[in-house]
Amino acid sequence: MNARGPFLGLALFAAAAAAACTNGGGLESIGGGSGTPSPLPAASAIGLGVPTGKIGVENDPVWGTISGYTQEQTSQILAFPPGAKITIANLSKNTPHTLNVIGTSNGPPPNFPQNPSLSFYPSGNGVMSADYASGSLNPGTSVTVTLSNPGIYLIGCAYHYIEFAMRDVIQVVAGATPGPTASPGPGGYAVRKKTHLQRTVAKSPILVDQLGRSFTLASLRGEPVVLTFIAAHCTDACPLINAQFADAAHRIARAHLHALLLTVTLDPEHDSPQTMAALAKRFEANPKYWLLAGGSIANVHAVMREFGSFSVEGHHGYRDEHTTFVYLLDARGEAVHEMLASSALGDDIVESVRGAQAAAR
Repeated sequence: MNARGPFLGLALFAAAAAAACTNGGGLESIGGGSGTPSPLPAASAIGLGVPTGKIGVENDPVWGTISGYTQEQTSQILAFPPGAKITIANLSKNTPHTLNVIGTSNGPPPNFPQNPSLSFYPSGNGVMSADYASGSLNPGTSVTVTLSNPGIYLIGCAYHYIEFAMRDVIQVVAGATPGPTASPGPGGYAVRKKTHLQRTVAKSPILVDQLGRSFTLASLRGEPVVLTFIAAHCTDACPLINAQFADAAHRIARAHLHALLLTVTLDPEHDSPQTMAALAKRFEANPKYWLLAGGSIANVHAVMREFGSFSVEGHHGYRDEHTTFVYLLDARGEAVHEMLASSALGDDIVESVRGAQAAAR
């Protein structure tokens, strides 16, 4: 399984990040993932990193907002002369990335598509073209690509294109040199700010918990809810997330905190409510503190869209390439905090719940 990975931030897990089931969410704090990127391995290189640290976001005056790709330290529009052989390096310490070409352009504005189909597997035979994809780059790894085809390429990260708007432009043009000349004018630099989810929980679709009860997110208002999405057939990162939720549920019960954990399948094509009930039994989930839910394909997908969560089919037929974010909803049903799966997720959940309750007083 390959796991992937909008709000204020969120190795036992390090092995999982390097295995076939890489966690795109990073399995660690977002800030720690790319806050201080490593130096580029060579002058002719493209560095990749989550745009929450020093790579950040550039508001380019010509091309608009781009983020997560760099030739120096901050984000830049990338430019190289034809024929250059470039190293694509993952600068993050704990987070996998990709460089995918998602289209070509004749010039600004780039008009990035909203929901492109991005591959986690390499394509294009190492030559920059309309179908080039670097494949999944684990932390500290790199690949090379030859820029023999002139053009303007729109690029994005398969893991973080949606969650962090990690996208950019590569110009393969005569006379281009790496660095500041790639960006026309002082575009400005800023750390990407998390956006507030614009959604109305009152319209949330119906889900079904492990007891067969129907509910909506709106019906859970009144106490903090910690929500995540997993695949029941996952054998790597998801069981670790489930174990952290089980730990947090026990701690919340012992501390008599008024909060609820909610796990929703992101593979409703294969994870029926009965499948989620079996998963709840396996982890001894007390429905007073931890609900595991499924539902119709349409309803589950609608809830996933509310949170920008997504999954795609992997090698084994299951939708086992997906985001791994964890969301804290306050008592009003508003998403106020985002976490990533990590070996410290249980601590993060309990602390977030305590903070939400303190803020409500």
